[in-house]
Amino acid sequence: MEWTPEAIKAEMDYRQEALREDARRAREYYRNGGKPRSWWHRMTHRHEPEVPAGPQAA
Repeated sequence: MEWTPEAIKAEMDYRQEALREDARRAREYYRNGGKPRSWWHRMTHRHEPEVPAGPQAA
């Protein structure tokens, strides 16, 4: 992929919007009584879809 000025701007806008959405969700979580989690908890309890582990999943 060639990085044209338009492509760079679109990528920056996409990432910035994702950061804003993440910040909005965090504010909502804390506003509704959520407690801050340690960095270890955040790293080990990610809310991402489970992906099969290649040949072991078969």
